[in-house]
Amino acid sequence: MAEGSRVRMSTDDRREQLLSAGVELLRRRPHEEVSIEEIAEAAGVSKGLLYHYFPTKKDFIVAAIERGQRQLTEVLRPAPGLDPEAQLDASLDGFLDYVEEHATAYTAIFRGGSGDAEIGAVLEEGHTIQMKTLMGALGGWDHSPVSTEPTPQLETAIQGWLFFVEGAVLHWLEQKDLERAQLRMLLKAALGGALFAARAAGAPPRGGGDNGHR
Repeated sequence: MAEGSRVRMSTDDRREQLLSAGVELLRRRPHEEVSIEEIAEAAGVSKGLLYHYFPTKKDFIVAAIERGQRQLTEVLRPAPGLDPEAQLDASLDGFLDYVEEHATAYTAIFRGGSGDAEIGAVLEEGHTIQMKTLMGALGGWDHSPVSTEPTPQLETAIQGWLFFVEGAVLHWLEQKDLERAQLRMLLKAALGGALFAARAAGAPPRGGGDNGHR
């Protein structure tokens, strides 16, 4: 592309353009197979300009994963105006839409990327934010078997559920041996199971109390 034909953008807008172009490539191919030259070509910029914003390919991949984690957090955020069960259904549908759209990248990252310390740290931060989002959503669940106030039991159960979701979704993307509606019901029921497990481990019940101890 000729130098004069480039559109001048703010730093944030240019970074977002580069990430958007790269993510489009990562939707179709694992990040190990995508070169920095291909990302630059897809974004319509020189390799030098791409390196200005992302000094290494790994820097780009980490930034792309951070962007994806933010998008997943927004997808999981409860939709206002819906009852809690409908909010959960909407969040799960949005999550499954997202992973189907980014199936190649999702599988590559969660199958192999977490062995990298930087990628692992980004995924861990994403888990923490998503757990806080989910914990906040649980506050509206009148039929929860446990208090939705944070406790070690509840936080451990929710964290375990998030890891279960990753594993179940990876299996589904690779095997496609369940209908999507069946997978969603499995994830939904597993969340209920996690809440009951937290209660069995000593989390106080909904409505207060701590197993009768004062």
